[in-house]
Amino acid sequence: MDEVRIILVSGPGSGREAYIKALREFGVAFDVSESLLDLSEMHNQVRCNGFIIDVPTLLRSGAADKAEANLLMDNFPVLRINYNASSGIRGIPSGRFSGTSGDLKTFILESCNSFPARSLRGTKRANKVLNVILNRDLNSPGSQIEKSVTLNFSTEGGFFFSVSNWKKGDYAWIVVKELDDKTPIKSLVQWVVPWGRLNHFPGIGVQFLNISNQQADQIDEFIRGKKELK
Repeated sequence: MDEVRIILVSGPGSGREAYIKALREFGVAFDVSESLLDLSEMHNQVRCNGFIIDVPTLLRSGAADKAEANLLMDNFPVLRINYNASSGIRGIPSGRFSGTSGDLKTFILESCNSFPARSLRGTKRANKVLNVILNRDLNSPGSQIEKSVTLNFSTEGGFFFSVSNWKKGDYAWIVVKELDDKTPIKSLVQWVVPWGRLNHFPGIGVQFLNISNQQADQIDEFIRGKKELK
């Protein structure tokens, strides 16, 4: 199970010791965060298959941290767990990717094992405008180039305005004007909204395939508001 990575969110204590012992027995790779605040600061770029959150740690969290927990539940398999010396570890699956079993081993084997690893920062999305160039083929003539803008974006992809004839499975090379590194980002079209659909902007939703660390870091700064768009 080396391919599965879990992040455990738990403050110090007997509960965390029991969780760590169980994860080691299952042979799963894992990282430990003492709080949801530490999770956001220290594990933002770690790619994982799911989260285990200690209930007492969650209850002690502030409103902003609990909002972070809700974000996790919307985007990852999440098991909220509690430890009691007499009854052991019990869990409650939370969110659409988490399955129905509260058993820790079942959660890891079924929910996490089938979920593609992704980073926490990839779940954060901004509804801001970036100016971009869409290109169907880097070796194609200029007629294949289309000026566009983002309608929303994350470090793992985005939605780009377009009225051209795209289809799911097409590749696009995207240059983002506001990024310092303007190397074209190879992207895969995951869905298409055609022109003329009522109350919908036409465009393409893409997954970034080869975004550089510098590009991802700068997009993350835009999302967090740590860097101004110019």
